[in-house]
Amino acid sequence: MTELARFASHDRVLVAAPHPDDEAIATGGVLQAARSAGAACRVLVVTDGDNNPWPQRWIEKRWHIGAADRARWGAQRRGEALAALQVLGIDAADARCLGFPDLGLTDQLMTGAPEFAAQLARQVAEFQPTCLFLPALDDRHPDHSALHVALQLAISGMRSARPKLYAFGVHGETPMQEDVVLTLGPAEQATKRAAIMMHRTQMRLSRRRFLAYAGAHERYRTVAGNGELAAHPLHARVDANTLRIRIDHARFGRSLAGQSLFVVAQSSSGDVLRGRVDLASAADEKMIDTASGRRLGRVQIDRSADATIVSFPLQSELGGAWIKLARPVPGLFVLDRFGWQGVATA
Repeated sequence: MTELARFASHDRVLVAAPHPDDEAIATGGVLQAARSAGAACRVLVVTDGDNNPWPQRWIEKRWHIGAADRARWGAQRRGEALAALQVLGIDAADARCLGFPDLGLTDQLMTGAPEFAAQLARQVAEFQPTCLFLPALDDRHPDHSALHVALQLAISGMRSARPKLYAFGVHGETPMQEDVVLTLGPAEQATKRAAIMMHRTQMRLSRRRFLAYAGAHERYRTVAGNGELAAHPLHARVDANTLRIRIDHARFGRSLAGQSLFVVAQSSSGDVLRGRVDLASAADEKMIDTASGRRLGRVQIDRSADATIVSFPLQSELGGAWIKLARPVPGLFVLDRFGWQGVATA
């Protein structure tokens, strides 16, 4: 276990929070340490957390949540994030509330929504971070893992040196490889706790869980490229210009009913393929472009007792790729069984 290196005054620390509250619970200590060192800080609050119906139903004593109700709730949560950042020493001028749809970042990623990609790239290019704190690739909340992939695509176009990447896990058991730890003293813990408490809408149902993050350590995983996660049920390799993806039944289970395989692949020239393969039917083995809806081509699906292997020919040299098993339309439960998996291309 390695202690996170101290920040210097020349550092530029960018935090990407998928929802209001992630900035405090995941990086409340980091932001204090960076500000104390005189480093420049910027925080991206990517959604307003407006699709958060159960706390809203509990607090407002209403069952039906309409569009206007969600907007009002999102505005309240945005205000809470700004208040939490102020407690952590971050001015509102150093925050960017982007307002993308809560529980919609996977759709933004897979459709190649121009404003989503452009806004993230613009923020990275404008701020030029030396350190980027972002959600873990295998975080089970789909907004978290999708934001990781989207930011990897954004920084791939940087003309300056790539920032150091530190991933935080919030939802589910996120195995920490190459653990990096920031130790917080009593004063830092108290400040982080006070920042978390600013999220009053979340305290009614999740107070104990949230305040558990205000302990003596913040843990991060250093991220190098988009390498594979060993514990994931998906693994892939490039073989003779073909991307071969193996779904391990021992980890995921044999039934793939209702599941789709999502693929985001970036060529060495920077072009991005966004595809979906529906795995339920053996008779319909094709990849669909999720940005345009057109057919990209046939895939080969080989099934055995141990694994399902999906093979897809590549049209150009692969620069980076990410894969995920998911339902095309999210169900009642928000969290994924598994997040995205990186494809090692070197």
